[in-house]
Amino acid sequence: MIEAAVFQLRAAADEIDAGLAPQLGLCVSVLARAVESARDGVNAARVSDIEFAVNDLAGAVDELPPPDAGRIQPLLDAIRGDLESLKTATSLDPKLIDQINAFQSKLRERMKAIERQTYVEGGTDAPLPHPPASLRHDAIPLAHELAAAGFATPSLDALINKHDELRYHSIREILDELEVILG
Repeated sequence: MIEAAVFQLRAAADEIDAGLAPQLGLCVSVLARAVESARDGVNAARVSDIEFAVNDLAGAVDELPPPDAGRIQPLLDAIRGDLESLKTATSLDPKLIDQINAFQSKLRERMKAIERQTYVEGGTDAPLPHPPASLRHDAIPLAHELAAAGFATPSLDALINKHDELRYHSIREILDELEVILG
């Protein structure tokens, strides 16, 4: 279904003057590659990649002259409809999302405590909440579940493999990584 729409999109994009829409061809190619990679198996990560490509394509279509945009828009709408179906079919388990949100809360709490100790005049020497070993313990099942959904989690993996090296900036990287996954 989405492959047919992408095929039609590619044909329609080829008819548009590349000088008027320099990003359009690139966006169509990125989307086609994302859809192609999903042939090996659709999972939440691959659907996320397709969604990212569709959003970039929508931006490129918005820059087209109205007649050209009018030819592309129905195909983009069809792709978005197919994408919604894929997102529904591959969405992360709500329990996993709750676990990720709880983990993020712990990370934010630790990060704020580090800020208080480091950046606030007269900061306290109180122990930081959520020791790295405890966070590592929470991270292991999250990383396994996210890997099963097709997501790479290098920052989370770094916490698991080298929890004693957890620092403020690595917490920020983990939070960013999880935000991207949650969309």
